[in-house]
Amino acid sequence: MKEITLNLRGVWLEPTWAVAGTRGSRGCSVLKLGFSSDWDGLRRRVTFFPADGSEAVEVYENDGEVMIPDEVMNCAGSAGFVIDGEREGACLVSQRGELRVIDTARPGGRQPAYLAEITALREEVRKLKERCENGITVF
Repeated sequence: MKEITLNLRGVWLEPTWAVAGTRGSRGCSVLKLGFSSDWDGLRRRVTFFPADGSEAVEVYENDGEVMIPDEVMNCAGSAGFVIDGEREGACLVSQRGELRVIDTARPGGRQPAYLAEITALREEVRKLKERCENGITVF
């Protein structure tokens, strides 16, 4: 599991950005949040803004941890987030942070030509070895 440590000193976020992982990785990254005393007693949540412009996702903090939602990891790019806290008569909102989701290649395709050649040579050697073991002379 990838852990991204962020600290809040008042409204200031340190660091302001991090790499969250690769596109399509789900359930693999968590924000570990450290809060200054300004945040004591506040009900805290993180609002994520996926890079594809889809609807924002809210996740409430639990003992300083927030799992990065699948919606953020679904596409490559820079996803924004902000942390806010509230209680009766008080509200605090952090500066905007950024999570970078790295693009990945689609799996599949064909093997490089040299791999096919190596496979063919191995098969030829296997057949020659088999012929020798069966008493057939190979010239």
